[in-house]
Amino acid sequence: MDIGKVIRKYRKEAGLTQEEMANRLGVTTPAVNKWENGYSNPDIELLAPIARLLHISLETLMSFHEELAPSEVAEMIRELDSMLDSEDFEKVYERAIEMIREYPNCNALIWQIAVILDARRLCDDSVDPEKYDEQINSWYEMALQDENEEIRRCAADSLFGYYLRKKDYEKAEVYLRHFSDKDPMKKIHRGRLYEMKGEKESAYKVFEDVLFSEYQILNFAFIHMMNMAIEEKDFKRARDLAEKIGTIAAVFEMGKYHECMSMLDVVCAEKNIEDTCKVAEQLLENVDTLFDFRKSELYRHMQFKEVEPGFLERVKKDLMQGFRNDEAYSYMAEDEAWKNFINGFRE
Repeated sequence: MDIGKVIRKYRKEAGLTQEEMANRLGVTTPAVNKWENGYSNPDIELLAPIARLLHISLETLMSFHEELAPSEVAEMIRELDSMLDSEDFEKVYERAIEMIREYPNCNALIWQIAVILDARRLCDDSVDPEKYDEQINSWYEMALQDENEEIRRCAADSLFGYYLRKKDYEKAEVYLRHFSDKDPMKKIHRGRLYEMKGEKESAYKVFEDVLFSEYQILNFAFIHMMNMAIEEKDFKRARDLAEKIGTIAAVFEMGKYHECMSMLDVVCAEKNIEDTCKVAEQLLENVDTLFDFRKSELYRHMQFKEVEPGFLERVKKDLMQGFRNDEAYSYMAEDEAWKNFINGFRE
């Protein structure tokens, strides 16, 4: 980041317009605009006044050592990690401060330093962890302003965990807002927050919702992988994936129908007469379990829509109509067991 970008960043944080900044420094608004867009740099005698106006150090303003390659950051973190195995925590902490002073705007470095020291201070019995609270949390706060979403998320995660441990639930809630609504960890953390506050019913409901949602995601992912294996005629892999789909359905207590439904696509693609008949019978026998998850203890705090009267009967009829008329099952036409199965169904 060049000096113009630093000026823009901290000017906005200070709540100043370019015109206001220009007036306070005794320069023109176009001059400030040129600094921020990299067309020119401020005169050397203006550097100290700019730093004071923006409430930053000259070192931060100049940003001499901001840009670090990921490999350089990794090497510096390895240095600290090695020191932690052989030196007192305080000495490592002082070295970390030196690094951050040298690279004050490298949030990737600051965040990783905070993480490694945070973890070690909590598991080292010889260290008073609270002594370092303020500094480590301030590093997380710096990382929270980074452009990289992953760095912001990790910093928010650490700050949320800190205030949750301290039972400062209001502050923990503040950092929870930094998570995307699409991030499943936001729901997990909200459940933890409810749990710590003693709101057990709300906590259960959140955790159950996470389980149900994640089942849908896992199921879709496995189904698409299975379908790709079928397209590639890799039926061994397709069967393996179909079995895993069934196992996942069983673990998440979705009902017997969900446990065996995916295998139908595999046996149909294989044109496996014996197994097609077997799986078709299993599906028909277990249509009534299609909504068994509604009765599962896993989801007892969740509310589901009522099943429309007659819906399961329609599923059975549609299933049998497909078995009778769908061209995909034409290879079954001469099988006696299949004929008995088709003819034995009574609407």
